[in-house]
Amino acid sequence: MAHNPPTATDAAVQADQIRTLYSQSLAIFAVSPLTATIVAAVLWPSSDRRLLTAWVTTMTVVVVVRAVLRRRYLRAQPSTQETATWARRLVWGAFITGLLWGLGGALFYDPRALVPQLVLVFAIGGMVAGASGTLAMHLPAFLAFATSAILPVVVRLFAEGDVPHIAMSGLGIVYGLAMWLVASNSHFAVTEALRLRFENRELLEQLTAAQVSLEETNQTLEQRVAERGAALERQTEALRDAQRMESVGLLAGGVAHDFNNLLTVVLGSVELLLADTRNPVDRSRLAEVKSAANRGATLVSQLLAFSRRQVMLRKVLDLNAVVNDVRPLLTHLIGEHIELVVSLARAPLYVEADPTQLQQTIINLATNARDAMPDGGTLTIATEFIDGVPTGTTFSARRYVTLSVRDTGVGMDAATKRLAFDPFFTTKDVGRGTGLGLASVYGIVEQSGGHVHVDSEPGRGSCFRIFLPCEAVETTEATDVPAAAIAPPAGAPHPATIILVEDETLVREITARVLGRAGYTVLEAQDGEEALQMVRRHAGQIDLVITDVVMARLGGLELARRVAVERPGLPILLMSGYNSEEMPADDPTIGFLQKPFTPNALLQTVSAMLATAGRPVKM
Repeated sequence: MAHNPPTATDAAVQADQIRTLYSQSLAIFAVSPLTATIVAAVLWPSSDRRLLTAWVTTMTVVVVVRAVLRRRYLRAQPSTQETATWARRLVWGAFITGLLWGLGGALFYDPRALVPQLVLVFAIGGMVAGASGTLAMHLPAFLAFATSAILPVVVRLFAEGDVPHIAMSGLGIVYGLAMWLVASNSHFAVTEALRLRFENRELLEQLTAAQVSLEETNQTLEQRVAERGAALERQTEALRDAQRMESVGLLAGGVAHDFNNLLTVVLGSVELLLADTRNPVDRSRLAEVKSAANRGATLVSQLLAFSRRQVMLRKVLDLNAVVNDVRPLLTHLIGEHIELVVSLARAPLYVEADPTQLQQTIINLATNARDAMPDGGTLTIATEFIDGVPTGTTFSARRYVTLSVRDTGVGMDAATKRLAFDPFFTTKDVGRGTGLGLASVYGIVEQSGGHVHVDSEPGRGSCFRIFLPCEAVETTEATDVPAAAIAPPAGAPHPATIILVEDETLVREITARVLGRAGYTVLEAQDGEEALQMVRRHAGQIDLVITDVVMARLGGLELARRVAVERPGLPILLMSGYNSEEMPADDPTIGFLQKPFTPNALLQTVSAMLATAGRPVKM
């Protein structure tokens, strides 16, 4: 994975960390020789005194050298560019000090003397624990000290060969890892605090410079400052609105996901009951339930569009052609009391979008405009190309293809305009609207990488402008906008063995019933892990795997990748209520079924996948 190069702030933070370590009190440096002296005093009767003396002396010399380096650093006050050199010296000093402790522990350890053992272990453990605090500013220094201090002792203990000593060596390793975690947490906290301080300092410097500049040129820049202030206010307001819409979108997406599962169960159960019921009264009531469930599915689809979790099938399209294709429908939709004016750019305007979703966006905007003109008016739909920052917006400068839908209706005040894209917000009378039309427009456009902007004032109509990026479109050959697909009637299914993977029990049960009644052999799994084991252990042929995408234990996409390794060429049908991850593209063995689905849609998709995959028919 590529790492971003360090920024000026990163360099300043590291320089301040090294400066802090070199600025520590000399008393901290004195801890090592003082502790070594105490340890030597305890070991004096039982250890080689010349080695003890040499060990304490060497420890003292190393600490003196480190103290001299500290003094030189404080006098030199090196620049940020020289930090790396001083950091290496710091690491070497920590390494040598730790190595002296490690070698001392290995040399003077006496497996027969309990008190010296405790003194050595306690001293070395205490030095490492102290280093986790004093050296946490620079993790390489702590790592150099801790590793060189602990590793020789661990090796010495392990060399004893008996169980207690091997256990003690293991505890030493665990202790070292624990101290590493402590030092890492401390390092992270301090680093973030320093980073925030430097960023705030940079921001303060920028604000100070701006203030000085404004004071020097106050008379000539008053108007410019006012304009910048207004732009900043618009950006802040746009940011607050975006954050609010994101929060509402997350809630809406979660609710829609759960409702899709429930509606799948309802639609499946109703279809099965309709197939088994001959009583006209009961069939009529079931038809009402089915109709209500379908309306619910439409609402959920709009919620998913708003939350930007709708599954989108993007294609390169000419926006002008999309408008022309939907134009006859708009004429009937808005009625004879409203004049429709279409003004399209002379050249084709290519965008990458879902044709069905884009058509739905135009229809939703036209419907909203129609309702805003109860006494008649003019609905104008226009397209154009913009290169730069769109007028009246805070969007970034780039190349846009725009779609404008303007009406001469009642318009909106500021409060209404701010809430216009909120789900379930509507100014219409009860029963005349769901409040999801503009919300779905917002979600579809945002999921397509674009923006929506609205201009409106009471009594002066409204203009909704959609900005879609066109940089990503590398071809000038647009894909025809497909008409609504009409699924072929489901024929007699091929006998096949299907693994069904779904963690929602009700959805799994109704899906299994539909497939079972159609003559398929269904093996049920409640998550991806169980399904993978089933694929591995099933001795017979498996013709298809149907799996939910989002599951707690091994989701559908990862399951598909693993199944492709276990059984190459085995077709996978993914089910999902919303677009949680990027779906695989250009893979003929992988299909997709949008929740909620009807039994008929399920059987048609399964039959088509089995036929496409050429699975052998069981006789």
